Amino acid sequence: MKAVAKLTPVPGAALIDVKVPTPMPQEVLIRVAATSICGTDLHIYDWNKWAQGRINPPLIIGHELAGYVEEIGSEVDSFSVGDYVSAETHLYCGHCKTCCNGKPHICDNLRIIGVDCNGSFAQYLTVPENVLWKNDPSLPPEIATLQEPFGNAVHTVQTADVVGKRVVIFGDGPIGIMAVSIAKAEGAETVLLVGLSDVRLEIGLAMGADEVINARRESVAEIIKHTEVVLEMSGSPIAIKQGFNLLENGGIFIAFGLPDAPVPIDISEEIVFKEITVKGVVGREIFSTWERGQQLLQQINLAPLVTHQLPLAEYERGIKLQKNYEAVKVILLPH
Repeated sequence: MKAVAKLTPVPGAALIDVKVPTPMPQEVLIRVAATSICGTDLHIYDWNKWAQGRINPPLIIGHELAGYVEEIGSEVDSFSVGDYVSAETHLYCGHCKTCCNGKPHICDNLRIIGVDCNGSFAQYLTVPENVLWKNDPSLPPEIATLQEPFGNAVHTVQTADVVGKRVVIFGDGPIGIMAVSIAKAEGAETVLLVGLSDVRLEIGLAMGADEVINARRESVAEIIKHTEVVLEMSGSPIAIKQGFNLLENGGIFIAFGLPDAPVPIDISEEIVFKEITVKGVVGREIFSTWERGQQLLQQINLAPLVTHQLPLAEYERGIKLQKNYEAVKVILLPH
């Protein structure tokens, strides 16, 4: 089969020929219908500091997917050949303290598809049965593959309890834009999106934002005087500081974006004296977030985020489009 892999510890990736994997007893083999490019894939491709400390080549990258069960392991009993599926990408052990306390998405022994084991930028991949999700048959593959990042946005918004509140979202990447539509659907009073790309901000407006700010040429501090909820989804140190500054007393700050380096914060002034709530969010709760996401997809149309669909062999073009902010979400089609 064809696959895109990080073969050596240097920038870049390669399209390779490799054997179709064989599922273990508790795994299924998936024929990938669609897989989408994520920011994590860009980090691995660029071989940034995080990737250097986490990735062990050779590795097939990619983790957002939709496809069909091609073969099942001898102990699989909940899925059949032909099932239309996606996958929760956080692989959990099921027996550590965190898993036993109902938080398998932050398992003490966590592994991630396309990061710690071979991923979905391939024609086939194997996935453990316990992280498989049966898709709504009405979802086309290019939308079904977005459920994983959509789940990130669902988890972030639900953690904040946005009902009736003024919400500011920093970050006009796909997950930030998804969070706009979710916050509106969950009852936020107003949602303002801050970003750097006019193209992406326009899509944010189409997805329900009440207002957008291009931070390259507009002053966030002058436009936003205060807000009740900040969803920080950019990882920008500037945005993080702005978010704390504009949050009103008793507000909520949800940290999802990943800065490249530590960010200094005045804890006394920005957190203690304002008595704000700060919470980090990662991944999706398994599988309650997926269930809520499925409900929300009945009223939220993700099609505007899919700006490009390319064959797997054109993965480098897709990565370039996304890195240059010329695309929002690039879908790769392996077959």
